Parts: sequence; structure tokens; C-alpha cells
Amino acid sequence: MALKAPRSFELTVPSRLEALEEVQRLVTEATREYQLSEDFSYWMELTICESMINAIRHGNQCDPSKNARLKISLNGSQIEIIVEDQGHGFNLNELADPTETKNLLKPSGRGILIIRSFMDEVDLTECEGGGSRLRMIKRIPGNSK
Repeated sequence: MALKAPRSFELTVPSRLEALEEVQRLVTEATREYQLSEDFSYWMELTICESMINAIRHGNQCDPSKNARLKISLNGSQIEIIVEDQGHGFNLNELADPTETKNLLKPSGRGILIIRSFMDEVDLTECEGGGSRLRMIKRIPGNSK
């Protein structure tokens, strides 16, 4: 009997923050399918939701005519997450440091910090035809199941 390959999970939503409920449901489904630990699943959901919030709010400016796309895939011992928007893009290295004193009380700016602290790889590129593509890799620890 051949083993079934883990499936990928994909979702495209209009750029409304209310769409995050669909995102959370998809992440829950993926973490269950991949048999991830509760702790690992929590951090996966947090980083994916932060990424989608950034795509909706900052990338697409909450314009419901623009979409945000999410793909979650398991490849061996790592999970690949791709988030795409239809915005104008930005440079990860030009973001203000949220840990600097002048930024501590700002109401936003910590999403990328959270994402970078959990993910093993974070890469931002332009999408063909416009928009941004955030690719994140998280290696699964040997005892995550």
C-alpha cells in the first residue's frame, strides 16, 4: 500500500479583515492534517494570520476588489507558506525596528518581527504581474507530532 502524500491547502480571499476567520479555519485544518503539536500549531496560526493581515491591510489597502492568497504545503520535514497580495510591495530590510525606543508605543509594526522570530526562512519577492509574494519556511522539529 502506497502512502498518501500530504495535501496542500490553498485559499484566496478578498481583502477584508473579516476573511481572517476563513484563514484560521484553513490553518487549523492544515495543522491537524500534518499532525503538528498544539504549541507548533499556535505559532503557525499566529505567523500566517500576521502575514495575511499584512497582505490585506498594507499590501492591498483593505480594497475588497483585490485578493490575498495563501498556500500551505508540507514537503518532507518542512512546511512552506506562501502569501501573496496585489499591492505595491515593500522592502523587508527597510522596515522600522519595532524594538527601538521610538517605535515601542506604535500600534503596528510587529508582524514581521513575529514572523521572522518563528520562521526559519522568510523571503519577499515581487509577483509576476504585480504584488508581493512572501515565502516562509518552517522546519518541523523531530518531536512535533
